[in-house]
Amino acid sequence: MADLAISGGYTVEDLDWLRNEMRVAAHLELDPWGSLIVSPADDHHETAMAVLVEQAIRQLDLPPGSVRPNGTAWIVAGGTGYLMIPDLIVLAPGWQRLGEFGFDPPPLLIVEIASPSTRRADRGRKLADYRLGGAGLYLLVDLPATFEVHDFAAGTIVTATGQIDLVVGGQPLRFSLPPA
Repeated sequence: MADLAISGGYTVEDLDWLRNEMRVAAHLELDPWGSLIVSPADDHHETAMAVLVEQAIRQLDLPPGSVRPNGTAWIVAGGTGYLMIPDLIVLAPGWQRLGEFGFDPPPLLIVEIASPSTRRADRGRKLADYRLGGAGLYLLVDLPATFEVHDFAAGTIVTATGQIDLVVGGQPLRFSLPPA
């Protein structure tokens, strides 16, 4: 692989070396501020994401492609400028890209499953950007099964363990994760 310089003088080879030293098959990257992001950290994270995606698809009556697992990028206009890739995003029927990384209308639901390397960003700049960007709900999941939902329109935060009931785009949605 080419010797591609990354923020702070690190190279792709440095990240490959770190991945080997940590003995994980995780994706390693540096965010624009030089913080290391390890995602996903383990199978439990990936399993939780798959379970939540399946529950959302099964329970919500939305067009195909509205419920999307990790991989759909969003940069909030006027926000931090950080490229965010949520673990799960639910988009409204008829959504469109606004520019390269925006949405119109904003997402109905954003889900982030916290990992040790992302917990601070999930509760900090991502939370602020998602609120600024007009997301309906922001659900933080701390494994094994603690949920914290931020309803930006209502200005409320609700926490639950094991399962949580939401209303997404006017439709009921129950997320549940089994104990580890």
